Amino acid sequence: MAVRPAARVPTGDQILAAARTILHRDGVAQLSTRAVAAEAGVNLSLIHYYFRSREGLLLALLERMDADLVARQRSMYARQDIMLAEKWAEAIAFYRDDLKSGYVRTLLELAAYGYANHRIATEVRKILKRWRDLLAEAAAETLTGDLNVPLDPKEVGSMVTSYWLGMEMQHMLGVPEEEGALWKTAEKLGQLMGRWETSKSRRRRK
Repeated sequence: MAVRPAARVPTGDQILAAARTILHRDGVAQLSTRAVAAEAGVNLSLIHYYFRSREGLLLALLERMDADLVARQRSMYARQDIMLAEKWAEAIAFYRDDLKSGYVRTLLELAAYGYANHRIATEVRKILKRWRDLLAEAAAETLTGDLNVPLDPKEVGSMVTSYWLGMEMQHMLGVPEEEGALWKTAEKLGQLMGRWETSKSRRRRK
């Protein structure tokens, strides 16, 4: 019986996988088109053929990583077997993973490039909008029927996105915990959510 050859990975995906490996192992500063070509085992010209430049490669990599993370987060928020405070705790655990993977650094560095580069600014804004919309959807599900929260879901999505970006920036700048209390604040927010859920449950039983 003939053995079927393994399916060949498309070259673009092969290049993105190599870029992701370098990002995780060496950091975004070391992610050059030449390094990615060597890691992927392809000719440098193929990087430029598929992505045109380092900027294009970074944007494509960020888009791929972000799509995976949004799907991960959406699946978590859709769970009906855990409370909001537990989802917040899981989101914090995900964030720790995203710090280690290089995703946060890449997002913020590209956001900074976007101040003077319209193309990058447009793409980063698309990513931020996806996260705001996802958080607004989660808020709409959670806040349904509760008139004691003076924010609509869209405002909640904007607030949480802005909070998270601020924490990410401070972590990337190396703000120590004793100075910024970033992890402690995130934990306390989870505790507040737990108390709110308990209060909401009590009101429903009355």
